[in-house]
Amino acid sequence: MIRIVVDERERSSDVPSHLQCMGMNVEFRMLDVGDYVIGNRVIERKTARDFMTSLFSGRLFDQARRLSEAYELPIMVVEGGIQEAIYELSNPKVFWGALASLSLKFGVRIFYTADTLQTSDLISVFAKQTLFRERKLPLVVKKPRIETVADAQLSIVENLPGIGPKLADRLLRRFGTLRRIFTASPIELSITEKVGKAKARKITELLDAKYRPRERMPIQKRLA
Repeated sequence: MIRIVVDERERSSDVPSHLQCMGMNVEFRMLDVGDYVIGNRVIERKTARDFMTSLFSGRLFDQARRLSEAYELPIMVVEGGIQEAIYELSNPKVFWGALASLSLKFGVRIFYTADTLQTSDLISVFAKQTLFRERKLPLVVKKPRIETVADAQLSIVENLPGIGPKLADRLLRRFGTLRRIFTASPIELSITEKVGKAKARKITELLDAKYRPRERMPIQKRLA
């Protein structure tokens, strides 16, 4: 039986039950990155709305970076009416630019499905191909290499909402330590170049948010 490791937060979707009906062995765990792991492949499942929201918040590229650092073959499945979402954009080139970056910069393969059933069919195909090629399903989690204190500091700051490698470096250079960043006020954060009020507010609200381990709501909605 093919084994698929599924993030605990995916229990509420129909995909795991569809996979079980297809004869897959579904094993739930709390995953650091991704929603489904099959061998050396990790799959991040997003609705079309969440994909677009993540794109404009900057969270999409942070996730892509973490996926590519942790697994050899990162995959992103965008589920739902993506065409409608594209037509609503004032500048569709932003969308195509994001796809190019995900593929060329981070090596993320992107697939589109209409609903949870199609997503389940696609994941089952990945699982069968992985089993055929590898004949076993090891969980390959390639942790990012952290060799210095500076690497660790950058890694932590890059996981804040809307903060990539360049902004993480700017924040650390400005405040000097992680503690000073985490205790900074929204105004202090916002005056850092390229951070601004919106990102500063999201950062401070995330740091102040109460921990709810089973909550699946996208981060930008929780911090709205």
